[in-house]
Amino acid sequence: MTSELNYLNSLLTIALILGPLMTRKFFLVHSKIYNYSHIMAFMMVAVGFVLNLPELYLAWPVFCLLGLFLYLRENFTDGINLKTLAEGVPLIFSIIGSIWLFSGANDLNLLGYNRAWSYYASLHSHFLGWILIGSLTLIARSRQGWIKNFYLMSAFLFLILFLLIAFGIDGVPYIKRIGAVGILLMTPLLIGLYSFSLLPRKNPSFYLSTVSLIGILFTAYLAAANEFGFLSPRLFLGVPIMVSLHGLINGLVAIPSLFLAIVFDDRIK
Repeated sequence: MTSELNYLNSLLTIALILGPLMTRKFFLVHSKIYNYSHIMAFMMVAVGFVLNLPELYLAWPVFCLLGLFLYLRENFTDGINLKTLAEGVPLIFSIIGSIWLFSGANDLNLLGYNRAWSYYASLHSHFLGWILIGSLTLIARSRQGWIKNFYLMSAFLFLILFLLIAFGIDGVPYIKRIGAVGILLMTPLLIGLYSFSLLPRKNPSFYLSTVSLIGILFTAYLAAANEFGFLSPRLFLGVPIMVSLHGLINGLVAIPSLFLAIVFDDRIK
C-alpha cells in the first residue's frame, strides 16, 4: 500500500502543478492573486505531506474555491454565454478533486473511499476533469461554427458522463458503463479532430497532439478491456495495469502532451 500511495502522490504532484498552470496561462491571465495563492497552497500541501500534517491539505480546496471565485468575477460581469460556462467546468472539477485530496489525506472515508481510492478519485478529477476538459474548451478558441460549439458542449457532456460513473460505481453497473464508454469514445474523437486540424501545419502542436492521441487510444483500450473483463495481462511490473501503466501514460504523456500542444498553438490565446 505504501508504494501505491507514493505512486499516487507522485502523479498528484504533477496534477497540482499542471492544472493551475493551465488556469493561470489561459483562464486567469491577469490574476496575480491566483499565481501567489497557487504557490502558497502547493507549499502548504508539500509541508503537510513531509511533516505528516494532513490538516494543511485544506489549503488546496480553499485555493480551488478561490480560483472559481476569481473566474466568475472576471468573466460573468458582462453576462453569461456558452464559452464562459464551458470554461468554468474544469474549475468545478478542480474543487471536486481538491475535496477528494483532502479527504484521502485525512482518512475521512468520504463515500466509503479509503485513502488510495480517494486519491484515485482526485487524480481523475484533476487530470481528466480539470486539465483534459480545460484543454478541450481551449481548443474551441481555435475553431469556428458548429465545431467550436461541439468542443464547448463537450465540457458539459463530460460532466454528465462522470456523474454517471460516480453514481454507477456502487449503484447500477450499466449506468457506470454508459459513462465509461461515452468518455472512451469522446476523448480520442475530440483529440483526433484537433490533431487533424493541425495536419497542414506540421508544427510542434501537431506532433504533440498526435502523441496525446496515441496515448489516449492506448489507455482507452486498457480501460475498455478492464471494464468489460478481457484485459490480459492484468499486471505490469507486478502492479495492476490500471494502477501503473494506464495512469502513468495518461498522467505523464497523453494529457500533458495535449496541454503542451495547446501552449504551442499560436491560434489559441
